Amino acid sequence: MENVLRLRTCHERNITFKQAFSSRGLVDDSIPLKKLTAKEEFSALVNWIIQELPRHEKMLLRADMEGVTYETTVHKDQYKIRVGEIKECGPGFTRYNWPEGLLYCSLDLKEIKDSIQRADMINKAVEIPQGEQAAEVSEISAVISNIPKIRMRETDENCWEVVLTEEERQLIDEFLQA
Repeated sequence: MENVLRLRTCHERNITFKQAFSSRGLVDDSIPLKKLTAKEEFSALVNWIIQELPRHEKMLLRADMEGVTYETTVHKDQYKIRVGEIKECGPGFTRYNWPEGLLYCSLDLKEIKDSIQRADMINKAVEIPQGEQAAEVSEISAVISNIPKIRMRETDENCWEVVLTEEERQLIDEFLQA
């Protein structure tokens, strides 16, 4: 409960983000993020925001208060970290969907955004089903977590190319020919 109240105080500009969460420490950076409790996960992300969030970037931060999830935007300016309006997402809302084995030391903004995107897909899938379709939700979330990441490489011209395996190329060719 106190985390959301501190975020609200930051949003109202009564205190800075660093003042509100300076006492938050990282529990253990060798434990995968997926295995952390909601409070430990929040502390890890707050610590990451203070230490690692690039300047002029923003991200969504989700906090759990008594079973209800709240969401806000955190934006890092040149010198300050600003907290946006706090929105209630509701009970049973999936905050993040971390990949297996992701540790704090390998966390970056792309991983956080991907995790939020996967969690949003799960949340949308959970809204629709009723009764018998609830079993399909667990299947959907299992499929989502097994989606392979797109591999990319940087070219000499500072562009990024998608790297495909031969099997992936064949599947694309079959799809396009059909």
